[in-house]
Amino acid sequence: MIIDTEKIEMLLKDENLTDYQIEKVSGVNRVSVKKYRQNGIDAMKLNNAIKLMDGYKKLSEKYSKNYLQYSK
Repeated sequence: MIIDTEKIEMLLKDENLTDYQIEKVSGVNRVSVKKYRQNGIDAMKLNNAIKLMDGYKKLSEKYSKNYLQYSK
């Protein structure tokens, strides 16, 4: 699996998604999501990056191919 940090950052920067929603779609707990939103993803664990990529893909498939393209 390729980890696209830009997509992870777009997911975390999407103001339409709550920490809870990201937790539900990715499996990363809300405390970690909040930490990444506030402090960035530099110290993110690989397993959380994989989970957030999976969450991004789920949202992309559910809403459109480029779901988060416009949230930059």
